[in-house]
Amino acid sequence: MKKQDREKKLLQSVQELGAEILDSERFRAAEAIPHHLTGNVAQHSLNVAMESCRIAEWLNRHGAQVDVKDAVCGSLLHDIGMTEKEVFGSPSWKKAYSHPDRGAALAREEYRANAVQEDAVRRHMWPICVVPPRHTVGWIITAADKICSIKEILHR
Repeated sequence: MKKQDREKKLLQSVQELGAEILDSERFRAAEAIPHHLTGNVAQHSLNVAMESCRIAEWLNRHGAQVDVKDAVCGSLLHDIGMTEKEVFGSPSWKKAYSHPDRGAALAREEYRANAVQEDAVRRHMWPICVVPPRHTVGWIITAADKICSIKEILHR
C-alpha cells in the first residue's frame, strides 16, 4: 500500500473514531487559535491523533492491547484547554502548565472523556509537568505530541 493511501486510511480512521469531537463547536473554534508558530490548535490536535493512531495500531500489531479510540479521542482533546480565553491569552510558559488541567476538565465535562482519556489530557506535558501518564494511551499521546510539535516547528 502506498504511503498516500495509508495516510488517507489513517485520516479516515481518526475521523470515524473522533467524529463527535471533530464536529464540536469548541474543536472547530480551535482552528482560530494559533499554535506552534504557523499552525492552530485544531490542526495540531489532528496531527497528534493521526500519529497516536499510527503508534497504537503498530503496538497492537506487535502484541499490545491499546484502545485506538482512546488514543484518538485523547489526542484530539489533549490541547482543548487552549481554547479557554484565560489560557490562550496567557504567556507561553503559563500555558504549558495551565492547559492540561483545564483541558482534562473540559474533556470530562463536555466530551464525556473516560478516565484513560482524561489522564492522557492532564499528563501529556510530561516531563514539564512532573507527574507522568498512568496508562499506555497517555504515553502514546505524550510521545505523539512531541513528535508532531517538532515536525510542525521544523516544517515552518
